[in-house]
Amino acid sequence: MFTLLKGRNLINFLGIPLWIFLILKGDLFYAAFILVASILGLGEFYNITTKKGAKPLRWVGMVTTVFIIDYFYIQPDLRAEQYLGFLIFLVLMTLIWELFSNHKESTFNILATLGGILIIPLQLGTSIYIRQFDSLMDTNLTLVLVISIWGCDSAAFIFGSIFGERKIFPRVSPNKSWVGSLSGLITSILIFQLSYSKGWLGEIFTLNDAIIFGLISGFFGQLGDFSESLFKRDVNIKDSGKILQGHGGILDRFDSLLFASPFTYLYILFFIK
Repeated sequence: MFTLLKGRNLINFLGIPLWIFLILKGDLFYAAFILVASILGLGEFYNITTKKGAKPLRWVGMVTTVFIIDYFYIQPDLRAEQYLGFLIFLVLMTLIWELFSNHKESTFNILATLGGILIIPLQLGTSIYIRQFDSLMDTNLTLVLVISIWGCDSAAFIFGSIFGERKIFPRVSPNKSWVGSLSGLITSILIFQLSYSKGWLGEIFTLNDAIIFGLISGFFGQLGDFSESLFKRDVNIKDSGKILQGHGGILDRFDSLLFASPFTYLYILFFIK
């Protein structure tokens, strides 16, 4: 038994229950979890850009990450202008710092710094908003969203391995197939439909909402996977990092959430509230 609990299996054995536990606890526990994931993920993104010759200002990225996570956790409707002002200040500081540095490729350094902030913490931070929304509205959208992403990945791998001959995006991810991708999409929708029928989505969401959430998770979640593969292929690496042993890096595990969470957030923002 102990030989099985190594590497990838150990991460599954410990990581999945821990993630579910933190979702169920919510509040500061889940916010802290996303903060750590954002910082580590941003570090991996910056490592990728350094392979292309960039020298991102890591301290700007890390400080801004804490600020963004705090924003989504507190949701300060009355202080939105102050938060926007602080972001403007950080952008200006990035430009000024690079102006007085002796680094080459200054434009690339600035774009790598700010691009990482926009891609990692800003997108992952939306999952904190969704979890706070769950607490207010007595829903379990965060949990169902994460489970649907796992279900999508599993179905895509199983059916793709067996029936997937025609590849969907060989330039970016040569092993992903149409059959696997469609199987993952259908699985995500079914998980949300089942969750709705069991009342896990509360009373605020309709069946149509559940189907849309399933489409978001199954479709955009897979686009997140492809996008992360694009980064890695651009610098010719297999994994974004090694922190999760057989699973690679943080971005390898959170790539689908990077797309599914912000699109879910936008749907709630414009069509539910």
